[in-house]
Amino acid sequence: MRIVQLSDPHIVPADRQPVHGQDTLGRLRAAIDAVNVLSPSPDLVVMTGDQINDGSEDSYRAIKDVLSYLRFPCHMAIGNHDYRPVFRRIMLEESVANSAPYYYALERAGQRVIVLDTQDEGEVAGRLNDVQLDWLERGLSTNPPAVICMHHPPVPVGVAWMDELILQESGRFLRICNAHPSLRLILCGHVHHDFCIELDHATVLTAPSVGLQFRKDPVIRADGTRVIATDEPAAFRIVDIDDSGWTTSIRQLAS
Repeated sequence: MRIVQLSDPHIVPADRQPVHGQDTLGRLRAAIDAVNVLSPSPDLVVMTGDQINDGSEDSYRAIKDVLSYLRFPCHMAIGNHDYRPVFRRIMLEESVANSAPYYYALERAGQRVIVLDTQDEGEVAGRLNDVQLDWLERGLSTNPPAVICMHHPPVPVGVAWMDELILQESGRFLRICNAHPSLRLILCGHVHHDFCIELDHATVLTAPSVGLQFRKDPVIRADGTRVIATDEPAAFRIVDIDDSGWTTSIRQLAS
């Protein structure tokens, strides 16, 4: 199975670009073009949160339009910048406003892909409640090898300001993961960087952003404003999984 992970596009419509100095809409278009010609082709695309930058209806309509050019199924996790009621109405075409967490599982090529919702509404850091954790524990008890996709990393990445904003109170989540050897990978976004952290038998991978990259050390300007973004190119992760294991690579787009 081949998974393409697009993370943190932070889309707003063209008339409100750029975001932190980058045309995130143009960068996502370029990423879609690159994914569409990958060989081998992906079995699915996962977008690990912060689909949009501001929770607005027109931002979701903008990203939905761009994603209509993607040739492969795209499955989304909710991030802290997302707004569930509008996400559900625009992206899922639900008729009733619904703020319920959005988590689910699917199977592709003999692999179980579990998508979690780590949004803690109104907060930048993430959280998982017991209802979702109970559901996860049941899901990991099934036979197929598993991959978890989520926005917030469940473990520190080693960068102080980012580590304040990861999944909070992650102890039970990690115990569940470590108790189920069928779990292979946990694919996360949020930190706009490529990090790799090993658990007991699974690996946590974070992806660079398909919109804009973050500085590990923010720059403080003379006027006191903090610059957290760089001019580095957009990028996405490719993961290939088979019976013997997995490999991964980062595909960087032209600036």
